[in-house]
Amino acid sequence: MTNTIQISPLRYHLPYPPSGWELYNGWGKTRHLSSTYKKWRTDAGYFIKPPAAPISVPFSLHIALKRQNVRQDIDNRSKAILDCLQHYGVIKNDNLCERLTMIWSQEIPADCVVLLQIAEEGLAA
Repeated sequence: MTNTIQISPLRYHLPYPPSGWELYNGWGKTRHLSSTYKKWRTDAGYFIKPPAAPISVPFSLHIALKRQNVRQDIDNRSKAILDCLQHYGVIKNDNLCERLTMIWSQEIPADCVVLLQIAEEGLAA
């Protein structure tokens, strides 16, 4: 068992994430991060304080977003957030996410609020 388990959820207030369609430019061998995503990831990094060691056990992620317009799909925003958390060492790998919940809310204190906690199953073990 690893000693990265914490009980308190981690909370981050982030800028509004780009759509999954805006993360990369090019295809195949020419595929690279888009300038839109690079800027967002850099901006988000100012709000992220990683734990002493990356979360390396299954976790749950809860995301609340302020809807920018009614035509947006909520599911297009999770990839940018998960990859960003991995980039800044909050999580070891985004494949450890066992539960993901997302909601639209105009009542949150930032454009994007992220709560990350160890999966309940991991706490019970």
